[in-house]
Amino acid sequence: MSFAQYRVSTIGIELEETLQELLDEGVIDLDLSELIKKRFDKAIMTVLKKWVKDKPVIKGKLKHYQNCDNVWVFHVSNPEIRVSSYSLPVQINESLKIVASDSKLISEVGPKKIKKKYLEKKKN
Repeated sequence: MSFAQYRVSTIGIELEETLQELLDEGVIDLDLSELIKKRFDKAIMTVLKKWVKDKPVIKGKLKHYQNCDNVWVFHVSNPEIRVSSYSLPVQINESLKIVASDSKLISEVGPKKIKKKYLEKKKN
């Protein structure tokens, strides 16, 4: 299972565009592009786990929730978000979608397995 939730961030979008340019020019192949994307996902998870210490508090009306394959999706209307107890709350007048996943699932697509799979494809 691949977790691509950070690919819609600014840095993720730029990575996608750069990889697409390299694919179009023939500099890299599709397998290497996928390897880079999976490593990006793993790196983002590692950095967030190591450096982000504040936990957000979100208050609002839960409109819908769903759990599929240990990935939770929550839809909250009119949320109020506070990042730390010292910050002012931010009120959003739209719906907020939260996607949360089990971090243990990330190890299933670790870099060693990805690299081994890529090298096997290159030999053939």
